[in-house]
Amino acid sequence: MDDIIHYGAVNKHRQCLLFYLFVFSFLLLSNALFAQKMAIRGKVILDSDKSEAIGASVRLEGQTVGTVTDLEGNFMLQSPVQKGVLVVSYVGYKTVKVPMTPSKKFYNISLREDTETLDEIVVVGYGTMRKKEVTGAVARVVSDDLSKISTSDLGTAMQGLVAGVNVQASSGEPGAASNIQIRGLNSISGSNSPLFVVDGVPYESDPGLSSSEIESIDVLKDAASAAIYGTRGAAGVILITTKQGKEGEMKVSVNGYYGVQKITSTIDLMNASEFTYVHVLENRRDESGVNNTDDNAWTSLQQYANNFFNDSNLYDVIINNYAPIQNYSVLLSGGKKDLTYSLVANYFDQEGVVINSEYKKYNVRANSTFKRGRWTINSTLGFMLGDQRAPGYGLLAQSYTQKPTQSQIDPNASISQSSGAESELNNLSTTMARVKEYTTKTTDNFNGNFYVAYDIIKGLNISTRLGINYTNLKEIKVNPMFELYDDNGTLRPESVRSGIRNAHGRTTSMTWENMLNWSKKIGKHDFKLTAVFSTEQYKYNYFYASIKDLTTNDILSLNAGSADMLVGTGSGQWGQDRTTSLVGMLGRVQYNYAGKYMFSASLRRDGSSRFSSANRWGMFPSVSAGWNISEEKFWKKYRKAVNSFKLRASLGTTGNQNFADYSYAAGIDKNYDYSFGGTGNETLVLGSAQTGYSNANVVWETTQQINAGIDLGLFSNKFTLGLDFYESNKKNMLFPMVIPPINGAGSSATVVLNAGNMRNRGVELTLGHRNRVGKVNYNVNMTFSKNENKVTEMGGASNMYYFSDGKPVTTGSSDLVTVIKEGYEAGAFFVMPTDGIINTEQKLVEYQKLKSNARMGDLIYVDRNGDGKISDDDRVYGGSGMPECEVGLNMGASYNGFDFSMNWYASIGNEIINGSKIYAYQSHTHKDLIYQWSYVNPTSMIPTYKGSSHDNYRAYADRWVEDGSFVRLKNIILGYSLPKKAIMRIGLNKCRFYLAADNLLTLTKYTGYDPEVGSNGLSKRGLDLGTYPISVQMRGGFQLEF
Repeated sequence: MDDIIHYGAVNKHRQCLLFYLFVFSFLLLSNALFAQKMAIRGKVILDSDKSEAIGASVRLEGQTVGTVTDLEGNFMLQSPVQKGVLVVSYVGYKTVKVPMTPSKKFYNISLREDTETLDEIVVVGYGTMRKKEVTGAVARVVSDDLSKISTSDLGTAMQGLVAGVNVQASSGEPGAASNIQIRGLNSISGSNSPLFVVDGVPYESDPGLSSSEIESIDVLKDAASAAIYGTRGAAGVILITTKQGKEGEMKVSVNGYYGVQKITSTIDLMNASEFTYVHVLENRRDESGVNNTDDNAWTSLQQYANNFFNDSNLYDVIINNYAPIQNYSVLLSGGKKDLTYSLVANYFDQEGVVINSEYKKYNVRANSTFKRGRWTINSTLGFMLGDQRAPGYGLLAQSYTQKPTQSQIDPNASISQSSGAESELNNLSTTMARVKEYTTKTTDNFNGNFYVAYDIIKGLNISTRLGINYTNLKEIKVNPMFELYDDNGTLRPESVRSGIRNAHGRTTSMTWENMLNWSKKIGKHDFKLTAVFSTEQYKYNYFYASIKDLTTNDILSLNAGSADMLVGTGSGQWGQDRTTSLVGMLGRVQYNYAGKYMFSASLRRDGSSRFSSANRWGMFPSVSAGWNISEEKFWKKYRKAVNSFKLRASLGTTGNQNFADYSYAAGIDKNYDYSFGGTGNETLVLGSAQTGYSNANVVWETTQQINAGIDLGLFSNKFTLGLDFYESNKKNMLFPMVIPPINGAGSSATVVLNAGNMRNRGVELTLGHRNRVGKVNYNVNMTFSKNENKVTEMGGASNMYYFSDGKPVTTGSSDLVTVIKEGYEAGAFFVMPTDGIINTEQKLVEYQKLKSNARMGDLIYVDRNGDGKISDDDRVYGGSGMPECEVGLNMGASYNGFDFSMNWYASIGNEIINGSKIYAYQSHTHKDLIYQWSYVNPTSMIPTYKGSSHDNYRAYADRWVEDGSFVRLKNIILGYSLPKKAIMRIGLNKCRFYLAADNLLTLTKYTGYDPEVGSNGLSKRGLDLGTYPISVQMRGGFQLEF
């Protein structure tokens, strides 16, 4: 025991001795280090107005030593070395590097405004280039532009910022992704979404980043630029660079905003008095002569008189105006010469303007870069958690069916009572089910990116990159149980059974990329060679379970159901379990002579598992060239006015494999049971059947695009212009061709064939101007794009194909309007022509020759082909949801701490078929029906109501086509940054507050909720199906930097 105590005492003395030695050594070392430091002082001014640069960053290159200038523009730092380089940076001004000398103790530094926009660095895929030397059509969007819009969707933030990039909201629902199309439609059967590449790693779809994670976005629009991604680049490429750390002291940024949302438009529906009047009006028009007096008029109100006290409007119940929206982010970054880091955390929360809708998203991203000798190591780790709640399917459209004389629905009540006719109670039950229905989606995503590069010799570099991505989706759809009683207290049967559906999907991907880069400069000749070998694999798994007839709403699990348990796996084009593999090889050569003449050529060879073994490989070449005329000697005398003038041209080929896996092999579907045995002895056994056909000879869709462009910079780039002309020809397009039923696959079976060609032709214009007048800095940027899409060839017996989901009304209607037709744009509307209504006896007699059952007030359809009957052969072109041109206008200004910006967007020449209006007409609730044709209103052009399925309100009539053009004030911001003299005393480098509004003003002739009807981007584009509308958003925010 004494030995133990003695050992403990000795050990304690040793620890104390070591501690004192450490402290003593530390003090000696600190004193020595301090003695070696040299005080460096200076002053930083702005060349534009000779004012002090308050808060400019001053650091020693390659060291952690740094500071910021004070209120007078002065700085002082302790340098551990006598020779080095001072790096001075300030927002809006060029970064300056000043060499240090031992004899100099004070430095006067002047900063010039950064106007050299054409000399910025852009990402071009597998590398970077100066914009001045880019030979393809590449556009850039920076983080500040993206953060102006309050959204969780990247596409929405990009709308109107890049010429040639068409963005349409698929829905205003929180968490909904927009449709992004680069230079028009690229496929009929496959996806039209561009390829997303984040820090060099490709993603199959939108990676779900928050705008606070993004440093910049570069868009590869022409095929020559996108061809280096081969199979993936047919629809264009969006290259995302996330925020990286920079040398210097740690910087902290905190941003946030809070706001509210409101819907400013609606569908005009009748109130109870108007609804009753319309019933009386229609009764007076009864042509049988039996019930055309008010005494014989009948409505359910006669039998259920207490409904006279009702005046319900479901819109007031399901709309949640002034719903909050908020976003907060924190960024930490810094580092030294060898190691830099960046950490971003973001929280977004948007409550929907329709009940049962909300989206919460959490993003975290950590980037680090380590450099030592010849080695460079970079790692990126990203996490995303998303919680989304969506309302019942078609809730807005269902609200049109609610009769104002029915009882108002309480979405929170589990027991309700109402009176009315049988059909009214059934509809009320269905509507209550839709109001109470909701779906929750929980998304967990992890992505990692690990990059290692080694400089073998000067100019020769080898690198490898491993990217992994994991996404888990859990989706629970709930139809809560509720009880509806009639006025006699009798429980009504459910029109929609209560139940729960629980689905799980998992997506994993792995990308491995190996690259060899060689560069050599010989005099004015600059050569670069790139070789890449990459492999990609994507896996998707999905399963679900559902059960009906819940016993309680308190336990939302499958155990709460009591009947019809069903379990299954995914099916269909995008739901089936699948594995996709890609292998790619790329070679690229780039040449530059003195910054005047640029040339680039690449060849990519790709193999995809989505094709049969005989057709798995494809070759995709590209070539581009540029001429910087402004670098020529003969241009010297013009350089003061036109400082930059570049011509460029490119030709490239890309392939498209964005269609269903295993489409080259026919599938066998289960649940097709067979009956065996004779009469009275039948036995039902489990069976399977082939329900479709496949094409083992399907080959690549290919796109060949030619592009010619001009880039101009005038008066030191105070004015800039970019102009592009392009033509894209798509060959071997995959079309779903209808097979005759005699082949045994049903009445609407299709097979995918390489049976068509398509062309996109367009022009893109970008104009920019920025200047300084006194103390006012301002900038104006405009984008214009026009794309003409045409299906130039279709195989098969029919030259027109109807999309099976191209219906303006999805409930109780089979009227298709969206087609593929040779000579027209894909997704064009073909509708039945009309010529007013029958409002005279002469018109009635004439129209009865075509339709013998026609009556006064009926809609007149035109026999366009003169065959004596009304049929689909009479259809005419009715436009499409694709705009003829798009315009974006972005303006900004700043003065003495105040800043102002606004973003306008215009979509011109697109049409919309107002499905919401059609369904409200068919549901007998639209306010227009007050003014329908009658004998007392003979000049009305509104056809009479004769039931929802009558020809008067068929969805294929041309009368529902409306001009969908609109001009929208997409965003407006007014901000104020507190003077640096005030905030530096409390340790802040920036303190800004602002007020902002999104979608504040929309100018349009469209009579529906909102003219931005993107839906799925093709077959439903321009069809207003009662889509969740886009809201006006007003918010206030702050930005802090430490």
